[in-house]
Amino acid sequence: MSAVGKLNREQKDEEMPNKQEVRDEVAALFLRGMERIAEVQKQYIDIAVQHNTDLVEIVKKTADKLPAKPYLPMLDLTKSAMNRFADIEKAAIDFTIEQTRVWTDVFKDRTSTIKDTTESTTDVAKQALERSFAVQKTAMEHTAAQAKEWVEATRRDFGMTGTQADALTGTFQRGVEAVVGAQKEILDLVTH
Repeated sequence: MSAVGKLNREQKDEEMPNKQEVRDEVAALFLRGMERIAEVQKQYIDIAVQHNTDLVEIVKKTADKLPAKPYLPMLDLTKSAMNRFADIEKAAIDFTIEQTRVWTDVFKDRTSTIKDTTESTTDVAKQALERSFAVQKTAMEHTAAQAKEWVEATRRDFGMTGTQADALTGTFQRGVEAVVGAQKEILDLVTH
């Protein structure tokens, strides 16, 4: 082989990036992409919440101008439910990004010994499970709060206080709280 061929090949070998560097750059690019997608999703959720709020306000204004003036107490509850749903969705998105960040770091740190990697992966998996349960608990708490809000609004707005319907709505609320409490206890048992 000519000296020129050897020289060119040697220069190419020196210019070749380190595998670890490439892996780290690709992992960082992947994570940035996921973070960008998450931000767009959250912006979309904010737009949907604002659109829902605008719709509720328009319906209220329109209803006030009608001759019979319909009573629409559930509109505020709908708006509140949408806001709670948006909060839960954002928490789930944040959880996903946090987990992506953790697993990306695990991927980057592949130079450790097998024992260290196994321990690290086990710890990361345990933390992921705990965070997942925390997000689920938040969703359940929002569900219980929403049910309570609906029951109280129904009692207040439809004059149910002291009636059989009031007892029924109270039973419904206690049932939701019991189910949510039981689900949270099960999640606590699994994580501890």
